[in-house]
Amino acid sequence: MGHPPAIDASSENAAPAQKRVVFVIGAGRSGTSSLARGVSALGVDFGDNFKRPSRKNPSGFFEDIDLLRLSKAVRLSRGVRADSLRLMEPAELQGPELEYLRQRARNVIRRRFANSPVWGFKYGRTLRILPFWEPVLAAENMAPSFVLALRNPISVARSRAALDPRRGRQQASDLEWLVSVVPFLRRARHCPIAVVDYDLLMDAPLPQLERIRAQLVLPESATRAAGVEEYANAFLRAGFRHTRFEDADLDTCEGLNPLTRDAYRLLRRLAADELDPRDAAFWDAWEDIERQMAAIAPLLRLLDLVENERRQAMINPFSPIRGLARLGAALRR
Repeated sequence: MGHPPAIDASSENAAPAQKRVVFVIGAGRSGTSSLARGVSALGVDFGDNFKRPSRKNPSGFFEDIDLLRLSKAVRLSRGVRADSLRLMEPAELQGPELEYLRQRARNVIRRRFANSPVWGFKYGRTLRILPFWEPVLAAENMAPSFVLALRNPISVARSRAALDPRRGRQQASDLEWLVSVVPFLRRARHCPIAVVDYDLLMDAPLPQLERIRAQLVLPESATRAAGVEEYANAFLRAGFRHTRFEDADLDTCEGLNPLTRDAYRLLRRLAADELDPRDAAFWDAWEDIERQMAAIAPLLRLLDLVENERRQAMINPFSPIRGLARLGAALRR
């Protein structure tokens, strides 16, 4: 019996080549925007329909506006604010009621990135809604990769406090850090992952970009050299980094959440190439972080409920809380 005929890749019956998407993720104020700009210099197509720069980020966000709106719609459909803390279950993000958003996502991807073998999207909170994206990518025959922006949580809190003192309190910032980084990271275990420390990126951008390229197995191209040099020598500026804290500061910072400290230190071992994201040792250690997160899940849900009630009270002009707030403002005049 002879050998079966070889498959002709050019045949119209051949399966299309699998495309790739690079998600840039991380806690807010961790350098996700700067990192997304660097990943684009490696040849990953982020499109050109970006959210406009603002005081929060004058150099640009590098977020596709349509995919950003869609991601926020997924989050809001589950009753989760930007600063919400409650953990979501996978089933919440996979139900049939979200099919219209999944179809919208597929339409945007086809329209924007149909001709891009490797495209990217930056939304720091993508891990929180990762189960939503999984069937979308599977339907479009796309394989995900992840670049996780990592920054010392003390620096994160200081940067956040400059924009929002309430959310920038160390205790509050640490909880936001956790819910942006821990949930569903394990679901990316078998995907290419590059963890990039913000301080290391600012110190030596070229080696960090090469790490990303190698760990995500992105193609090399001499034509991208100019873009990488421009990013390292012109885009990144000393003014991007206003604070820097060392590992020892984590043990002396008042109010720092020990779970945030431990999760950061474990991820930084990936960023420093002391561990490989494919190592079972990392995921065994990460399992303890996940167990501790699960243990505080009821508290996180309660904090969300209390904050929701506070906001509703401030909106209602007849509420006692709103009345006391107005009285206090009048007395301060």
